Amino acid sequence: MPLVEIDLADLRRLIGSVNYDQIKEAMPLNKMEIDEWFEDKGKAKIEVTHDRIDLLSIEGMARQLRAWLGITTGLIKYPVLEPKIEMRTKSVALRPYIVCGVIRDITLDDYTLRCLMQFQEAIDFTLGRDRKKVAIGIHDLNKVEQPFYYKEVGLDEVAFVPLGFKKEMTIREIIAKHPKGMQYAHLVNAEKVPIIVDKNNNVLSFPPIINGELTKVTEETKDLFFEITGTDMKSISDALNIITTSLYERGAKIEGVKIKGKVKGVFPDLEPRQLRINVSMANSVLGINISASEMKVLLERMGYGVVNIGKGRFDVLIPPYRTDILHPIDVIEDIAIAYGYNDIKPELPKLPTIGKEDERERVTNIIRMSMVGLGFQEVLNFTLTSKEKQTDFVKIKDKDFVEIKNPVSKEYNVCRKYIFPLLLDVLSSNKHRRFPQKIFEIGDCVFLDNSADVRTRNVRKMAAAISYSSAGLADILSVINAFMNAFDIKYELKPAHSESFIKGRCGDIIVEKENIGYFGELHPAVLNTFDLEKP
Repeated sequence: MPLVEIDLADLRRLIGSVNYDQIKEAMPLNKMEIDEWFEDKGKAKIEVTHDRIDLLSIEGMARQLRAWLGITTGLIKYPVLEPKIEMRTKSVALRPYIVCGVIRDITLDDYTLRCLMQFQEAIDFTLGRDRKKVAIGIHDLNKVEQPFYYKEVGLDEVAFVPLGFKKEMTIREIIAKHPKGMQYAHLVNAEKVPIIVDKNNNVLSFPPIINGELTKVTEETKDLFFEITGTDMKSISDALNIITTSLYERGAKIEGVKIKGKVKGVFPDLEPRQLRINVSMANSVLGINISASEMKVLLERMGYGVVNIGKGRFDVLIPPYRTDILHPIDVIEDIAIAYGYNDIKPELPKLPTIGKEDERERVTNIIRMSMVGLGFQEVLNFTLTSKEKQTDFVKIKDKDFVEIKNPVSKEYNVCRKYIFPLLLDVLSSNKHRRFPQKIFEIGDCVFLDNSADVRTRNVRKMAAAISYSSAGLADILSVINAFMNAFDIKYELKPAHSESFIKGRCGDIIVEKENIGYFGELHPAVLNTFDLEKP
């Protein structure tokens, strides 16, 4: 879980009139685990669960605890000042989406500045998948002039002084020589890269790599400009909402920014979302029996607004920073937190059973340990993926996928049928790591099946990949042989043809006359698609 360092005196000041014992008791009940607590030094380290990104700042922690302790309950309304700043965008292939926001009249010192940077890095790493999905840039607004422009440029087209340096560098030089450029070069592996400039062509940022020294935030900064770029519109909007509402806790003012181009609108959008809750469903899930009015009081202790209370139902207003709320069950979980898990009376199950490990999971664990013993490292990917990656990227002609009706992102529009394309994605993201790389994954793939009650079925599959400068068929065959011998399975290999692999360098694995798998050396076209430099 993410770890956040906090100043205890600052936390207590942000919460209000509470003592440390009350804080220590409340934290674990609100998805904050105390890792270290040094009251004499006034410092603590807090672990936050991955779903509560809003708690990665001390301001977010204080807001949650203040509501739960009953100091300030209910929905906080966030006024957004009319936009004075404009961001004009053009088509940017690598990071197509951008949102912006302004914070006015912020008071910064060395401590609050470090808190802000810690929060920024935490969001980049968690929600942003280490800047791949979301990257945040924070600037001193008063050092540049609007309108701002988000566009693509060539690697040698623009030069500026990157943050922490004194000398101008081109984009190409930053990627090759700047520490952040070298660390995140894999995210901008193209001839055209994103850049943000002001009306005078001063560079604010080269996202997701580095800001310009010109807009460096200092203790003298009063107005902050946030630009958040990424590959998913919802995620960057969530990040902006979380960070601006947190700074509001310090008395700052939030101002909108008008975006023109592919993304249009005024951001941040801090209007609460509305979700209907069924009282009987909530009671049934939790095993309690309370009224809608009682649930209202509990939800206000979790920072929600509650409206339209009717017969057996009500609507909740979800705070803009609660990006983890996706379904009524998430709200019901918060009812349980406010009610108190210890106050929910346990019941013995009506059907006594003796548990044992599921046979499929038992076999899966044995296979997993065997692959680790063969020197492979396990990776875990989502079951949801991109149809393009499952087909076109690996030259597979297949149309029969379980598709998502209204996908949030085209990156997650189908359930996977093949694991190996996802392994290639992992290798592509780790080209900067040491070779040889040997990875595997074992997990469920989803197939259409009209004979099943849900018209789909899950199939447990395993895939493995080896990558280094001289990787070849001999590496694959030795792994297959060692794996089969470990389980005393008699098998044979038969030549096969697949456009995913080099002709004459692939085949099928046959056990008891049944084709149970395939292997091969990847076709150069597939390697190029995933930008893999080694076979």
